[in-house]
Amino acid sequence: MTEQTVRPSGARVRTPPRRRRDVPPWVVNSLKLLGLLVVLVWCLFPFLWMAMTSLRTGSVAITEPNIFRGPFDFGNYEQVVELGFHFSLRNSLVVASVTTLICIPVASLAGYALARLPLAGKFAILALTLVATLFPPVALVNPLYQLYLELDDLTGISLLNSYAGMVIPYVALTLPLAIFILTTFFSGIPKELEESAKVDGATPFQAFWRVVAPLAAPGVGAAAILTFVYATNEFLLAFSFAPRDLNVQTVPVFIGTFERVGYENPIGQIMAASVLVSAPLIAFALILQKRIVSGLTSGAVKG
Repeated sequence: MTEQTVRPSGARVRTPPRRRRDVPPWVVNSLKLLGLLVVLVWCLFPFLWMAMTSLRTGSVAITEPNIFRGPFDFGNYEQVVELGFHFSLRNSLVVASVTTLICIPVASLAGYALARLPLAGKFAILALTLVATLFPPVALVNPLYQLYLELDDLTGISLLNSYAGMVIPYVALTLPLAIFILTTFFSGIPKELEESAKVDGATPFQAFWRVVAPLAAPGVGAAAILTFVYATNEFLLAFSFAPRDLNVQTVPVFIGTFERVGYENPIGQIMAASVLVSAPLIAFALILQKRIVSGLTSGAVKG
């Protein structure tokens, strides 16, 4: 008799596992590189179009979709400088610098207080601070304009067509975000460092200035860069309070109110001015990109 193998009912027959085919590393790397190139082209193409359009003359920039077809020259840049672009660039730098110099020290002290002091309702204060960043600037135009006019009538102090008229609302609009960034950053710095400094005889302010502030440099740098860029690029309030005076007119207003020469569309001149103001900001952001990323992501993960 031959033996027969009897399987119990309900038993599962094991099949040998199939061997997976591993994807070659060069395929994975090629796909990653291809995706990176797609994202890079997608992000950088507007800047390439802006730079090439700024070099094209006449109506070619509008009628010819091929951005690499000339003629090319630097006439647009010469016209922009002749119209006083350098004054607008100076004004933007002054307004953005003053806004940053006022905003960052105040935000640093407020952020440190929210991160360290035992304040009642600390979470509610921080939440309201974050909500304030969503406040629309357009809602400030009419009341601020009327306030400036009444202040001029009562005291003789004119904030229209002045640096102060733009710096005051810029500080109010950028301060909440700077406070939120610095609060999360200060929360990630160990308290033991401050306590050891106080044991050595340092006052609370000395511990903040000499121990915490140097460690908070990435967060302070990120908040300062965001504040500076916002004040440089803001258009609505600058257009409402200083629309025509070249002594205080900022770059966005200069570009937005660029006048036609005859019937020709000034797209080339507008792009030339955009390149002149964008290039320093892009270089500045690339140089300090590590500080920006470190400052924005600090406090997100503990450990």
